[in-house]
Amino acid sequence: MAKSFKIEAMVDQDRMKRRTKIVCTLGPASKSADAIEGMLKGGMDIARFNLAHGTLTEHGQLIGKVRQLSKRLKLTTGIIIDLPGLKRSAGDMKDVFGEHLHFALSQNATFVALSFISSASQVKEVKELLTGMGADIPIIVKIEKAGALEEIDAILEICEGIMVARGDLGIEIRIEKVPLAQKQLIKKSNHRGKPAITATQMLESMVESPTPTRAEATDVANAVLDGTDAVMLSGETAIGKYPVEATETMARIVLEAETAFPYGKMLYEKEWDVLPEVNDATTRAACQIAAQVGARAIIAFTTGGTTALRVSKYRPRQPIIAVTPSENVLRCLSLAWGVLPVKRREPLSLEDVFEQATEVVMATGTAARGDLIVITAGLPLAVPGGTNLVKAHRV
Repeated sequence: MAKSFKIEAMVDQDRMKRRTKIVCTLGPASKSADAIEGMLKGGMDIARFNLAHGTLTEHGQLIGKVRQLSKRLKLTTGIIIDLPGLKRSAGDMKDVFGEHLHFALSQNATFVALSFISSASQVKEVKELLTGMGADIPIIVKIEKAGALEEIDAILEICEGIMVARGDLGIEIRIEKVPLAQKQLIKKSNHRGKPAITATQMLESMVESPTPTRAEATDVANAVLDGTDAVMLSGETAIGKYPVEATETMARIVLEAETAFPYGKMLYEKEWDVLPEVNDATTRAACQIAAQVGARAIIAFTTGGTTALRVSKYRPRQPIIAVTPSENVLRCLSLAWGVLPVKRREPLSLEDVFEQATEVVMATGTAARGDLIVITAGLPLAVPGGTNLVKAHRV
């Protein structure tokens, strides 16, 4: 029987080429269907909803619009719900985050972002709250307090990602220390294979102007070259006059910066990031093999998302196609550097893995008959966290 190579998650070629993801904050300037559609087409990978502004009803309606339009456009779009917290610690974590955690759960949020966290113990308390709610929502910790900066290693051990919130961080520490803090935070996050979002005032002038300043374009490019997983627009898309143009501009700057991305240097330097684990060794080997043989793509079969994140950690030149049966994992991987998530049924056998890999690369246009690809997965199949297989495969 002839196989069909049509794929639900087809994307445009610019989105296929771009490795760094784009987070856009939605608000009054981007609440219309036309604006949201323009931002999705312009490059928005993740929609952020800041609960410090607006009502829960308004946010719920906007989330519904994003999901409806994403489905129509056949795009995978993650949802980050940003919980405001308190600038000064008061009460326990239930008092601070409880109501908003319930809202995030009701909206099936892809991630929750925690504001004004100052210690790893606070993150642990929020995780315990989520467990008590029967939820398993990945946590992004906003690094904006001096205490969080000091405890970054412990925080990275228990969270699923960080946001470098440069605005409030610049109030907590001397402003001349912020650029190096940003670089160090991205590096530490990369080392652990946890996504890092660089945020705050990236294209700030586009709140009022249809074009950014040269300094802003340079700021975005430097974050990309540092290895950030995502760059974020805040007021530019939430309250600015040009939300669609800001998204499109961000995508163009990222694509241009990535033409100078030091893939080989990154892979070589990450020799220091290796962990004494079979999972990590397997995915690193997949990236090394892909580089050495000039493979067209790396295909990561992943049940819980960790295989794809481990491949992403090594920043390969090849696009990473994550094949998963889980809708939640699909959306979570919308934040991971270089990863194109594709939903497919659970493979039934090793031969099925190879057939699905061939189908997916041909459907996305990343490889053609006769091309080499690298496949990584875990045996036995469908068991999360067991990446132990790597194969150079000719399509």
